[in-house]
Amino acid sequence: MSTPAQTDFENLRARAVHYAQQASGNIWTDFNLHDPGVTLLEQTCFALSELGYQARHPIRDILTADDGTLHYPDLALYDPRLVLPGDPVTDLDLTSFLSDLPGVSRAWVRPGFRTGLYNAVVIPADQKDLDETALRDQVAGIFAEKRPLATDLDTITIARHRDTVLSCTLHVTATANPERVAARFYYHVAAILRGRPYQAASTHAATREDVYNTPELFYRPPAETTDTLPEIDAHLSRLRAIPGIVDIGELAFRELPAEDAGAPLDPTFPALVLPHAADEIEVELWIGDNRLTLDHNRIHEEYIRVAAENISRAHHHLADADWSVLTDGRRRNFSRSHVDEMLPAIYRIYGSTTRQNTSIRGAQRPDGRLDSQMSQYRTAIDGQLQAMSDALAAVPKLFDADTDQGSKDPALHAQRLEILDLLLAIHGETLPAIRHTGLHCYRSIASRQDFELFWRLHYLRALPALNAARGTGPMAAQPGGFMARLGLLADISVQTERPATKMMSDLGWCLDATATEVPPDFPRRDLLMPVNPFEMLVPRNDDVEHLDEAAFRATAWWGPDGVLTPETFQRAANADAFAITPVSGGRWQVIFDSGHADAVYAVKTTEDKSEAIAFVNELRATWHALHEQSECAYLVEDILLRSSDDDFASNRCTLVLTGWTARTTLDSYRTYVSELVQQLAPSHVVIDLLWLDFPQMVTFENLRVAVAQSDAPVCSNLKAFLRDLRQVT
Repeated sequence: MSTPAQTDFENLRARAVHYAQQASGNIWTDFNLHDPGVTLLEQTCFALSELGYQARHPIRDILTADDGTLHYPDLALYDPRLVLPGDPVTDLDLTSFLSDLPGVSRAWVRPGFRTGLYNAVVIPADQKDLDETALRDQVAGIFAEKRPLATDLDTITIARHRDTVLSCTLHVTATANPERVAARFYYHVAAILRGRPYQAASTHAATREDVYNTPELFYRPPAETTDTLPEIDAHLSRLRAIPGIVDIGELAFRELPAEDAGAPLDPTFPALVLPHAADEIEVELWIGDNRLTLDHNRIHEEYIRVAAENISRAHHHLADADWSVLTDGRRRNFSRSHVDEMLPAIYRIYGSTTRQNTSIRGAQRPDGRLDSQMSQYRTAIDGQLQAMSDALAAVPKLFDADTDQGSKDPALHAQRLEILDLLLAIHGETLPAIRHTGLHCYRSIASRQDFELFWRLHYLRALPALNAARGTGPMAAQPGGFMARLGLLADISVQTERPATKMMSDLGWCLDATATEVPPDFPRRDLLMPVNPFEMLVPRNDDVEHLDEAAFRATAWWGPDGVLTPETFQRAANADAFAITPVSGGRWQVIFDSGHADAVYAVKTTEDKSEAIAFVNELRATWHALHEQSECAYLVEDILLRSSDDDFASNRCTLVLTGWTARTTLDSYRTYVSELVQQLAPSHVVIDLLWLDFPQMVTFENLRVAVAQSDAPVCSNLKAFLRDLRQVT
């Protein structure tokens, strides 16, 4: 690997001498090789050029781990096939996507009569023994997984073929293989009739550069579904490019009678029929004035080969250079020797206790000497080189997601955050500011720092999938691109399979604003203050196990029959709500301060202080987990709840969120989520936000489950429920 001109040794030496002249004026005039200052200068230039050379190694070599391999997920490196493709977002994308499905020869998607609705027409790959129901289910299922947000498939029509015979005269070269030329011609004309574009032969198919520079070459034109034939003349120039063809005469098509005269023929497509006997061959091949005799069996054989070749080139291939990131590098250990070891022996500087390792010209070892002025130069050079070497050696550590995951070193933590922000900026992403958003409602200072690191790591790792599915809507357990991005940035669950009220239901608890709780039993006047009142405050420790369900239920005895007020439920998530106080017999009492003016709740009595501290931290962690696992976001698309063709609002969605936990009741967090929705939602979609309390969420989840299992009236019930809530808010 060559060194750039600005770090080349000769260039560095010339510039260093020039700077030395400027700095010393007329004091230093000897710039010859024998001068010790020039020698030190040259060694410094050599060290700098060596570091520059090492730094210019491929990034994959610098980032290689100790085991000699690249850990791609930890370094946020992705397979090009994962990074480059994208899910469908336009009508043409949907058409191309469905056309590539197994069992589908050709499909196309067209907008319906209402915005958001699409109609699909599918040409089966094989119409013999066709299961139309299974094919429709397959197309509908795949469309639902990759559909753009606020869209749906209205109708799916299976197109029927019209057997068509091709008549034409071809003039070919003297060296052409007649049956292969005929087979290629049949194949490409048949593809044109189905709406497929002509695909020219290529040794490497389409590279990424081809796709970016001339994307129009790879667009699939809409297929014809009318009784008229496509304009074959528009494709003649491409057909003439078939190897062996000199000229093409007039093309004629003849439709064969349908086997079932009463079968509906709309929509249909012309299906080219290959000849099955010598007298059925109506494509004539000529060399000059001589007509060639064709073998129909060999035409069939060559047709199969041509089809296989085109299938193998059906998907874009990437240039070899795009795959270089997947090649492991060599481990680079950026260590350096002492600067003395780079100098000629006669110029080496030795301290009083340091002896020369190598004798000069076989002479005995000289006595050690110390030159304080030169020692200062040596120390300065050593320090500069050490700083550069340390920076290079730290690169793999900083980039590795699994190295020093904690944040005990503030400088390293800040540096890693800067690097991750830079990597995100390279992807065109900027994370939102979260300091005053309420996002850290359940976190300690230490866990906040860890979250800032892993928040960036998770987002960086998810970017390929997020960008590929940027505009897609939810489907079953898949959140879609918009919701997945919102879930990561808002730190909220968007996996809609788990109900938000499930953990509360498992505990047998519910929230009721009208509930009457058991009064606190521990009067504040009976609190025994320790010598140091701060001993009542329990230091926070998040690395503890959660309480099991039975033990956890026993701690909230103030809610009769498991009915809690929302205020008490939210207060329990406050880390300061639990404390300890000494009681008689040298024991300690765990108390819960609900905010009552005269008393607190007695939770548990322990034998010693350490046991009380451990229990408080377990209790805190369990309450925080209950609140976090109760926070969910559901996206309800109005188009998916339609009971008739006109009973829906195009491009209208409702985002239903938990609104009864400690974090989701904060105005700062709600404002943060609202701003995220405005930034991330596709521009064609209007999204209403609804923050539901516990009873409302129970009703919503019951209606949502019923919709997944039932009919239009239940959809109407859910729509009416959401409409009433929007009017209230």
